Amino acid sequence: MDNQYMDMFLDESHEHLQSLNEGLLRLEENMEEIGAVNDIFRNAHTLKGMSATMGFAKIAELTHEMEDVLDLVRKEQLKLNEDIMDTLFKCLDSLEQMVDSVGNGEAEDVVDVTDLVAKLSSISKGTPAPAAPAAAAPSAAESAAASANGDLGIDEIDLDVMKKAKESGLRIFHVKVTLMETCVLKAARAVMVMHALDEVGDVIKSVPDAEDLEQEKFERSFDVVVTTASDAEAVQNAVDTVSEIEDIQVEELDPDQLSKAAEAAQTTSAAGAPAAGAPAKKPAAAAKPAAGGPAKKQHQSQSVRVDIEKLDTLMNLMGELVINKVRLEQIGQTHRMSDLMETLEQMDRVTGDLQNIVMKVRMVPVSAVFNRFPRMVRDVSKELGKEINLTIEGEETELDRTVIDEIGDPIMHLLRNSLDHGVESPEKREAKGKPRIGEVGLIARHEGNNVVIMITDDGAGIDAEVIRRKAVEKGMISQEEADRLDDAEAVRLIFLPGFSTAEKITDISGRGVGMDVVRSKIEALSGHVDVETHIDKGSIFKIKLPLTLAIIQAMLVQVQGEMYAIPLGSIDSTINIEPTDIQTIQNKEVIVLRGEIIPIIRMEEALQVPHTKDADELFVVVVHAGEAKAGIVVDNLIGQQEIVIKTLGNLFAGLKLFGGATVLGDGRVALILDVATMIQQ
Repeated sequence: MDNQYMDMFLDESHEHLQSLNEGLLRLEENMEEIGAVNDIFRNAHTLKGMSATMGFAKIAELTHEMEDVLDLVRKEQLKLNEDIMDTLFKCLDSLEQMVDSVGNGEAEDVVDVTDLVAKLSSISKGTPAPAAPAAAAPSAAESAAASANGDLGIDEIDLDVMKKAKESGLRIFHVKVTLMETCVLKAARAVMVMHALDEVGDVIKSVPDAEDLEQEKFERSFDVVVTTASDAEAVQNAVDTVSEIEDIQVEELDPDQLSKAAEAAQTTSAAGAPAAGAPAKKPAAAAKPAAGGPAKKQHQSQSVRVDIEKLDTLMNLMGELVINKVRLEQIGQTHRMSDLMETLEQMDRVTGDLQNIVMKVRMVPVSAVFNRFPRMVRDVSKELGKEINLTIEGEETELDRTVIDEIGDPIMHLLRNSLDHGVESPEKREAKGKPRIGEVGLIARHEGNNVVIMITDDGAGIDAEVIRRKAVEKGMISQEEADRLDDAEAVRLIFLPGFSTAEKITDISGRGVGMDVVRSKIEALSGHVDVETHIDKGSIFKIKLPLTLAIIQAMLVQVQGEMYAIPLGSIDSTINIEPTDIQTIQNKEVIVLRGEIIPIIRMEEALQVPHTKDADELFVVVVHAGEAKAGIVVDNLIGQQEIVIKTLGNLFAGLKLFGGATVLGDGRVALILDVATMIQQ
């Protein structure tokens, strides 16, 4: 059973841990935010239930202790402070490690949480609870309030929470749920009901309590009290999405009426019950007809988790389909078969639509990567003694899953770099007339067929002169070359292997293995990284990535009888020139295009293709990588074509000039040029 549900447990645990992380960060900013406490409590509670079901007792124990502390906080019996917040963050880190070790097939107790459990226990037990004595004394009033509200066992703490909810403009409902007799997994249905109610509001309490519900310690019905901004119908509909429910009754509760009933019922508890309970039962909250069950079930599951390997297989099949389609087109054109060409036009539309859908299925929002960074920025800025505010924009921008998996580390390094080297200490910022709090931004957006990710900061900027000096000191370039570089080019030297300007090595950055690794990783994804900086105003690191890496539009070109493909996204224009149009400046061949000097790359020289014949007319494909441009000289332009990128494999890993290969319609293989590498050479 464990194996069958393990993947689901791991996926859902990571989602809940991420929500816990976001909730804790929100709570740290505003420790009075009860909404954040409720969110954290809900996630910890669900995680506890899931891990207990899977038999992971340590995870369940830690989340249970977290729940106890959070419950006291939301009932305002415990005031949050920095120590409690740090403890909760440590719990989150331990939970992440435990879930990861379980996922790797190790035991959950690889992480020792004994101290954490003890600390949480002392926090929840050792804190004075002002509301507790008041709740304990009037036991008669409690029992009266309970009977006044259908044996819900509402005490003064619950009443207090309900009154505060009413003051905030929320409504309080008592939901009585009865499961079908045929229901097998009663605990699972009960947990699903609690989840559904959590979606529309906040659950104050349940009878029996959540633990008993999870352990199936109830007959067929249970009661839940929930506060919400929605109406009775919305509450009813939320519960109704769960199947195997026979009856749902929703009644509105008035905390003022309940407290009056509780006082009055000290002497006549039995008489008070109908007075408070009866008027609230409205016909609108009657049981739903059984016919409604199956109809609701249809929209229960809106999404499906799919293994990435299955999507890769689907993508490969899609690629084969595109190759065969191109082959059929060539056959149709060669034999002038009009009937075949008509059918192929239709097939072209279908494969195009199919391709788009396969691409979209593989797309994941960049929030999957971005959501780990707020916590990192919090930890690093504390470690460095800096005050930093992280702003995230465009996290809904989507990227191919293969790119998402690889892009996390480069962004992490660039962010750490901004935090360590970019943003100054609060004292230095004040001396420069800047606000004490530094601003770091993480921005994603679409630009044509690419996604651009920017890491910005309002820090010290990068001094081009310092970079020149360091590069010369390390023997990377000569003094003469350094003097020739303009500031923008000098700053780009930070991407050279082994370059670091850090005066002292820290754990955060500055080991000299950073920026070149960032650049090579991004270029391996057919992307490009660049930097723009202004002294004392800050820096912007810009990563440009292709939307997808599998099927692209390309220009096929010919060099001395060999075919090559250049990705269309990198091409600015194509021109034909006479050999005499090529000029030489500083021993480099260039052409002048619309007043702009563009360096020339002769393909046969760059690729060491044997020269067989001279051409009267040369074709130049003008390409770009970031801001840099170049003209690639080729013998002939074959035309634009949809190509499927195939990796070259480990045997050809050293061939930097090629980004892969493709199979053409006639079965020949054409190498795909890596434009960024060609321009840099």
